[in-house]
Amino acid sequence: MYRVTAKKVVTVLTVLLLSVFAVPALAQDDDSEESIYSFGGDVGLASKYIWRGQLLTNAPSLQPSVTVGIGGFSFNVWGTMDLSSVNEGDGLFIPENPDAPAGGNHNGLNGKFSEVDYTFSYAHSFEKVSIDVGTITYAFPQRAASLATTTELYLSTSLDTAPLAPSLTLYIDIDETSGSGGSTGVYFALAAGHSFAVDHPVLTGVDLSFSLGFANSGFSEFSYGASDSGAHDVNFTVSFPFAAGDNWSFAPFVSFSGLVGPFKDYQFLDPRESYLGTAGLPSDSAATVWGGVSLSLAF
Repeated sequence: MYRVTAKKVVTVLTVLLLSVFAVPALAQDDDSEESIYSFGGDVGLASKYIWRGQLLTNAPSLQPSVTVGIGGFSFNVWGTMDLSSVNEGDGLFIPENPDAPAGGNHNGLNGKFSEVDYTFSYAHSFEKVSIDVGTITYAFPQRAASLATTTELYLSTSLDTAPLAPSLTLYIDIDETSGSGGSTGVYFALAAGHSFAVDHPVLTGVDLSFSLGFANSGFSEFSYGASDSGAHDVNFTVSFPFAAGDNWSFAPFVSFSGLVGPFKDYQFLDPRESYLGTAGLPSDSAATVWGGVSLSLAF
């Protein structure tokens, strides 16, 4: 008997949304073949890897990304590589772990990609509103046995001409949480930002951005083994984009990120400090200031 699941329904809706927006967009670009193709790449260096307020790597990470596009469609591959022996993988230990086999050179995930994300999306701009819909697949190459790959569907809308360009983005896990027997994981982000023009030959402006994230009990259960829901995290970022030629740019940035409410008690601790007994309480690490720089190429 054919069973209609939430994942199948979401897949059908995704195809319908892509069809509605894609047909007119590609038709408009038939006469300008050069304009429908795009390519971009960037390499980021972050002092810490923080995702939705969660401190995933408490040390520098290298984060390359490549995006190819045709019309409103795009495909992106993003990864993060640990640059220190902070995290562990399947059979990959760090020196602080007392259970690490004797005599080995234990570097954990140092020099390895701890996560690779694949994003397929379609974006379309109307007169005052932009819509972006797609899927994100999160894979963990060095922890496949202990941390399953999962996929989210997302739908984002932004008011480009409104003050602070507010945006709303809904993420729904259509893989691991929807098949776990519990609640489907849902994360919702409210964001805003503003770019201040600067009269400078290289510095193109000062960009400010803010986001507030909300999580349901399904997200909480999957991420922390808890049942809390509500406001999850806040993030505030200041970046300074510089133009470095026609296609190149780079941008140093500084961010403040933190879990809020009951989620402060679920912050991930530095594995090195946990093994040494010096990590303290999760709430002690709930908020952090971090930063980095990104180098981008687009044409």
